[in-house]
Order: sequence, then structure tokens, then C-alpha cells
Amino acid sequence: MASLQKFSRLGYRIYWRLYLPDGTFKEKYKASKSKSVLKEILPDVTKIEALSKRNELSGEHLIVAHNLGLITKDEIQLFSKNIFVPIKHYLHELRADFETKSKAESSSSHSHIANLSKANIIEEYFKDVPIYNITPELIEKFRADRRKNVTNTTINQDLKVLRKYLDIAVNKGWLKENPARKVKLLPEPKGRIPRCLYPDEINKIFQYLPQFNHLLHGEFEFIFLCLIYTGLRRSELCNLKPENIKLHLRQIHVLGKGKKVRVVGIHKSLINEFKKRIERGYILPPNIHPASITRAIKFFYRKLGLSESLTLHSLRHTYISYLLEKGIPTKKVKERAGHFSLTVTDRYTHALPSEKIIEDILDFRYNKFDTSTIPKA
Repeated sequence: MASLQKFSRLGYRIYWRLYLPDGTFKEKYKASKSKSVLKEILPDVTKIEALSKRNELSGEHLIVAHNLGLITKDEIQLFSKNIFVPIKHYLHELRADFETKSKAESSSSHSHIANLSKANIIEEYFKDVPIYNITPELIEKFRADRRKNVTNTTINQDLKVLRKYLDIAVNKGWLKENPARKVKLLPEPKGRIPRCLYPDEINKIFQYLPQFNHLLHGEFEFIFLCLIYTGLRRSELCNLKPENIKLHLRQIHVLGKGKKVRVVGIHKSLINEFKKRIERGYILPPNIHPASITRAIKFFYRKLGLSESLTLHSLRHTYISYLLEKGIPTKKVKERAGHFSLTVTDRYTHALPSEKIIEDILDFRYNKFDTSTIPKA
């Protein structure tokens, strides 16, 4: 019977017997410096020994024993020639394939960089786990751990990256199916009214904006105006090239999400700024990173004492909301914003505070109603 023994000064070992189909047995040892590690697997070893003695070891039991380091591939073949023994592979081995896939599918270089950042998180978490041991239950644990620090949206993005990794593993024949495909995405907030800049905030911003132009190597004012007057996403602005600017048409040709091309107009206040940047050969200096833009804008809001709820993306919300408020048809705004459906654009119709409160027309207290036609009880 399997037993845990002290093994000289080096540590401990489990002694057990593997009974073979021909009636013989092999003496086996599982050694470790840690007694607790061996105590944890002792029940599994005892079970494998008992099943082998009764000649009841199934293919699944043999694979478990192999994964625990109890038996070798050659010993598995003594029980059955038809058992497939998975080879130990790890996520980091798929890095090159993932990078190629991400680069081909990403709408911008910054999306690709974001994918690589998430890949680092995933590889670090599963670094000691062979790919065949990544189960839906383990992925659920990964999500639970991530929920302590990040939002459901971020976790869903992590899961999508993990799915791509394991899709590659399936294609290589390392897995029969993708366990991450069995884990559903978490619910994300929907129907939120986007937070745009209110008129008093806009007045304050434009009053102080020139005083902060030293930020981002002197590009801050242009970047801010470009975001609020075009509704571009951060990555779209960073990826702009001179050839994307059609000054004679006052148009910007944008490659947006899903590699979808759209056209955005150039506000009259930006014409000369774009002209200067086309002449110098680039729109933004290459040393301006997207994260730096986010930090600079948050710093600007904070210095002006504006709401903590405002973000860089609030400039895009402002662009869309004010176009709708000025009476531009929803369909046209949708095309300018690069939304995939009108439903998304419709959310912006309530983003601006209204001066008219329509409920004021309900004058129940002061109106006298004609009750002559109402039947008496």
C-alpha cells in the first residue's frame, strides 16, 4: 500500500506499486523536499495503486497519473497502445503565433500593443500550468482574481485574448477543444448615458487651454482640439498620417474599429494646424504615446477642478452629443462617429442637460378640470 516515508536528509518520498496487466508489478517512488506536497497527492497515488491492482485503470486514470509524474509514457503503453498522452506545452510557446494573429486582426498598432499587454498578464498567471491543464474552472478562478482589481469589460478583453491563444493550441493539435470557449463573458454595463462636457465646463476649458500647451511637447492644445472637433478615438488620432488628411476637401479619412474606413470633416479652426503638420511630414511626434495623452488630459481636468468622471473619451462623447443637439440627423452622426448601429448613437441624445423640463407642462395642481362628464361613484 502507498506510504509516505522520510528519505534521508534530502526530503520525503511516496513508495507505491504499479501493478501491470501481465500480473507483475513495479516498485515506484515519488520524491520531494516538501512533505506537504507529497501529502496532497498521496490519496491520488493510493487510488492509482488500488485500481492497477484490480486491473481497473482507465485511460483517464493513466493520464492523471502521468500528469502527476507518477508513471511514464512507456508505462502507459503497457496498459494500452491507443492512449494519447498529451505533451506538456505552455502558453508562452504560442507567443509568436499570437503576435502574428493579433497584428493581422488589430485595427491599429495601439490595439496590437494593448493585446500584447493582456498577453503578458495571461502568460504570467498560467506560467506554471500546462495547456492541457487549463480548464474552465481554472479560467473562472482567473476571472475571480482579476475582478478584485479591474472591471468586467477589462476581464472580458482578457478572456478574448486567452481564447485566441487556446484556439491556436487547438489548431496545433495540442488540445481537442478550447476550454475558454466554455466560459461566458461577464455582463458589461449597457445603456449608460455617455458623460460629455457641459457648456460651463467647455467655457472654462477654452479659457485656460492655451496655458497648458506646454504639455505633450507643445502639442496639447492641438490634440485636445482635434479630439473634441473630430470625435476621433485616441488610437485613431495617434495613427493619423499626412496622407489621411485631404485639406482641399477638408476631410480626414480614418481607419477605425474593425478596419472600417470613415470620413470626418476638418473644423475651420484646425485647417492651418493640419497644414503645418502635413508640411513637417507627421501629424503627431512618434514619441507621444497614447497613455501620455490620457494622463495629460486627466491632469488638465484636475487642474481646472472639473469632475472626476470626465475622461479623454468624454471629448468624443461631446463631439457626438453636440452634433445631435444641433439637429444633425442621427444617421449622419453615426457615420461620422464610426458606430456600428444607430442604437449606440441614440444613447447620446440624452447626454446633454436640457434647459426645458417637459414635465412642467403637467399642471395638475393649478388646472381646473371639467368633472361634469365623469360618472359619479
